[in-house]
Amino acid sequence: MTDKAELSSTERQLRDALARLVDQKPINRELKQKLKANKLKIVVSNVEKEAGLSNGSARRYPETKSLIESAEANRVYGVSNVSDTVVSDYSLHIKSKEDLDKAKKEIKKLKGEIEKKEEKLGDYKKRLKSQAVRMHQMTVAMWEHMPEECKHIELMIDVETTGATSNVLEFKKREKLD
Repeated sequence: MTDKAELSSTERQLRDALARLVDQKPINRELKQKLKANKLKIVVSNVEKEAGLSNGSARRYPETKSLIESAEANRVYGVSNVSDTVVSDYSLHIKSKEDLDKAKKEIKKLKGEIEKKEEKLGDYKKRLKSQAVRMHQMTVAMWEHMPEECKHIELMIDVETTGATSNVLEFKKREKLD
C-alpha cells in the first residue's frame, strides 16, 4: 500500500472521502440524503462527489479505486477473512474477468458496427430524398409539355413525406384550374 506521505493531494482527498463514507459521515448534502434514505453506496462517483472532485478524477489512481470497490463489498457482504489476492488468484474469478473483458470488447465492436450502419442509412436516406426531388422535377417538366386538354387531374407526390417512416406515399388531387 502507498505511504500517506507519498499520496498526491487528489488521492488524499479521495481516501479521506472514502473514510467518511465508510464511517457513514458524509459532508456532501446529496450523499447525506442518500444515507438517510439508506441508499448510499460506496462507489467511485460517490467518493468523487464526497471529495468535491469532478467525475473521472479517480481514474488515475487504480489502488484507490480498488480500495473503494473492496469497501463497497465489505459494506454489502461484510468483512471477509479471505484476502483479495486469494480471491483474485482463484481460477473462476480469473475466467469470469476474462469473459467480462471479451464481452466488453464485443459490445464495443457491435457499437462501432451500429454507428457505421446508421451512417450508411443516413446516406441512403439522403440519396433517396434527392432522387425523389429529381423525379418530382421531371414530372413537373413533363406536365408542362402536355397539351392543355389532357390536364384534367394532376397527381402530385409530396416530397417531404418521403422521409417519413411509412412506406405509403400520399397523393393529392388537384382539380383543373380553369
